[in-house]
Amino acid sequence: MNTPEPILDYLRNQIPAYPFDPKLDEAFVHELIEDFHDLDILEETKTFRWYHNNRPADRFKNLRVGLRRWIANSWARKTD
Repeated sequence: MNTPEPILDYLRNQIPAYPFDPKLDEAFVHELIEDFHDLDILEETKTFRWYHNNRPADRFKNLRVGLRRWIANSWARKTD
């Protein structure tokens, strides 16, 4: 279900003001896939972007922390 390339491409090209760093984001995405293997990470990332009206950078000082928290909360809701 989850492969890193489409998720990395989405972070790099589709989230406005996302501070993409190839090395850091590759490790970040691999960790998300490993920790939340039963969630569709790309779909959660898209939902995160649009929930914040295409401007999540306006809401978070650290977008990676905000995205991870979003995905963790989705995973918690799914496992309840």
